Amino acid sequence: MNHDPRSLVGTFVTEVGVRQDWPFVTFTSDSGNVTSKELRLYVDTTCEVTPPPAFVFDLAADDPGSVLPVLLEVLNLTVSAVTVDDEASLVLGFHGGTTLRVAGTPSAWTTHDVWWLGDSHA
Repeated sequence: MNHDPRSLVGTFVTEVGVRQDWPFVTFTSDSGNVTSKELRLYVDTTCEVTPPPAFVFDLAADDPGSVLPVLLEVLNLTVSAVTVDDEASLVLGFHGGTTLRVAGTPSAWTTHDVWWLGDSHA
């Protein structure tokens, strides 16, 4: 199922991890509903978290778990802005000024889309 990345605005990060070979970030929306809605952002290319010093994720070491320290920087943060730029890079801005940028171009190890949103329990 395709999800619009703009739907992440107002959600907050509740989990980071690795599923199969793809690092992921889980976003939860608690909009007063009885059941909260969760979406996962899967990453299959380079990404970085800023502000400086920037943390850059690069799977050249062939270890998807190597991204976890980078992604932990956004744990518990709320998304304030979402942009998909001309190069198909996904840029998530968080309250407080932290940014997660996922490249829109494949890397040598990319086996799937460079990034995608999916249901967390699918």
